[in-house]
Amino acid sequence: MDLQTAAAALADASLRDEAVDAMAAAGDYVIEPLLDELVDPDSWLDRSGVIAVLRRFGPVAYRPLIVQLAIAQTPDAVELCCRALGITAASDAADFALQVCSEDAEVRAGSAFVLGYRRRSEYAPLLVPLLADPVQRVRDEAIGAFGRLGRSAVPLLRRVRGSRAPERRYALAALTQIGWDTPEPRDSAILARLMRAKIAAEVPQAFAPQDSWYAIETTDRAAVLDAFDLSDPVAVTWSIGTDTWRGHDARHSRAAYDEHADCARMYVSPVLDGWTLVFGTPVADGELDRHDHELNRLLDIEGDYTPDGREHQRRQARCAALSEQFGQAHWYGQNYESGCDDWWGWCLAEQGKVLRYYYRDWSEYIEPIQFGPGHAAETGLPIDSTGTENRFGRQDGIPDTVRPMLIAGRTSVDPSRISANTRTRGHGVLALTACGRRLGHRGALSIENPVRAVG
Repeated sequence: MDLQTAAAALADASLRDEAVDAMAAAGDYVIEPLLDELVDPDSWLDRSGVIAVLRRFGPVAYRPLIVQLAIAQTPDAVELCCRALGITAASDAADFALQVCSEDAEVRAGSAFVLGYRRRSEYAPLLVPLLADPVQRVRDEAIGAFGRLGRSAVPLLRRVRGSRAPERRYALAALTQIGWDTPEPRDSAILARLMRAKIAAEVPQAFAPQDSWYAIETTDRAAVLDAFDLSDPVAVTWSIGTDTWRGHDARHSRAAYDEHADCARMYVSPVLDGWTLVFGTPVADGELDRHDHELNRLLDIEGDYTPDGREHQRRQARCAALSEQFGQAHWYGQNYESGCDDWWGWCLAEQGKVLRYYYRDWSEYIEPIQFGPGHAAETGLPIDSTGTENRFGRQDGIPDTVRPMLIAGRTSVDPSRISANTRTRGHGVLALTACGRRLGHRGALSIENPVRAVG
């Protein structure tokens, strides 16, 4: 059937399927003329037939359809464009389309954020062109928005992934942002193969962690997983594994879990100079109720959250138990941004006993929390011009320049000094805590560069 005959046959219900096939087979160049006919009030073509052809093109037609929706002049034109896109013709549909098509990258990024934040799943097709936006931040916001829309967006993203649209390469990152089980089996196999290749070639790089990590003197990864009640380990590169603990900016490894970014998963490192590092906040099955209660109190904006101090006892008890099993077990933690929210500390345990615990919170005008005499690792470290006097005028014997990483370097492994000279054995894994088992593995991965989470 030639195009002229197919166009005329769109109005015939008995011939429409054949006509749609013929027009779709003609190629993408027919999309623009069909769009002109769709919104032309004097068009001779059957509107339902035109919409059927545009839907057959699927994601390839989204970008020009959204442009047409953005410039639609009449309510009828808005309705027809929305029908072709498969979205609800609500009053703000054209407004969002106009923002998606804006020349201002900030406006485009803002539209993606709002669609995701408001969970506007009915407008998911409007996000698709932003996946291939020339500006990285816009792409990141679109990926994050799909993550917030959740599994309802998986069929759409799989269709994008299977199309010829330029957004297909980024649709995989959006799928993995929703969940690592969402890609089609072929893509999952490709990701796994690339991950293995990257793990084999990668050398762990130094970084300064934010939040907490443990150091266990062992080469037995299975025992470490069991000791922390971790499950579903997935082999990942050092870059992906440590990404969540590299800072508090809006990376997708954090956005994928929202407030659970630090407690849903833990990264169990390769063996580094005989030590295994475990990054994150452990949550075992028996601790889940307490964890949820504490997190809800912390997130209650109108509540009066006051830490009860039990986290310090729990850290010490955990380190003692780990050291009884492995010989030596340490905890380190820090949030250092040169402000009143800074805190840091360490816990050093051997053979089932805590030798030293130190915790300083700069947001509180209180003395540091300490247990045990000063450790040998704390002596002889550099002291700044203020001497041992801390910024609140009190003295605790620990200079401001003594950081957990310096203590870690003297007692186990300093993550900020890891290099090619560090003896490395095996590879690391991301594993789920009891908190994370409710959410599963998620976080954007790129099929082109799976060494790091997108963003």
